[in-house]
Amino acid sequence: MKQYPSNNFSVSQADIHHGDVFIKVIEAKRLERHAESPHFCRTWLFVNKGNRAIYKKYFDNIEAVGFSYGLFIPKVQPPYPYFTVVKNGDYDGRLFIVHKDGKVFDLLGGFYFITENKRYIFSHYASDTSGLAIFDLRTGRVVFSSVDVPAYQHQWYTNNGTYFFTASEWTDKSGMAHETKGIAYFYDFKTHKIKEKSMSNSELAASKPVEYDFDPREYEDCKATQIKTKRNRDDDKKSK
Repeated sequence: MKQYPSNNFSVSQADIHHGDVFIKVIEAKRLERHAESPHFCRTWLFVNKGNRAIYKKYFDNIEAVGFSYGLFIPKVQPPYPYFTVVKNGDYDGRLFIVHKDGKVFDLLGGFYFITENKRYIFSHYASDTSGLAIFDLRTGRVVFSSVDVPAYQHQWYTNNGTYFFTASEWTDKSGMAHETKGIAYFYDFKTHKIKEKSMSNSELAASKPVEYDFDPREYEDCKATQIKTKRNRDDDKKSK
């Protein structure tokens, strides 16, 4: 890419074989902030079948806005036949879920975890508002998506198959968020709604904190990283 000289940009590319398609991620990262676009990062996401791009997403100028930015290829992937790529920056995190046949779902994104039964992806919106999207990996559909979640998600927990989160609150001048006590927000898998309930300290202590399977703060910004997990190798065999 001659228009992105190495003295001004770091250009990276990752190619992933996934079922019937190839997923390609290209990123051009400014070595120093520049007045001309892109100020920080420019990226491309392609899903190709044969020699034809069946899905394309181009981000001309991803702004850092004090957080992670760029396209990320999570090391922990959902079960086959899906593959994920996450975009952060611009106060608009996105989760791209790619089916092995090339169909792409574009959801609210930024962070995510996969439920213990491997059925759902819970995707936390990285933005200046609190949003959540939930994707059912068994039925292949979005079952919940809203930027109007009752509270800002502080910490997710699980207990006997239930999933709930506590809210963040800012009670001092440190600027740091603290966990609100006494209230929790449960996701109802039957109605696909979030319900507020009281929660004692003992009930909270008996629950297991959920760790994100993808946290962008653990990755380098605007750098396409080639991954080859065991799950991916197994998928290659299935697709032949």
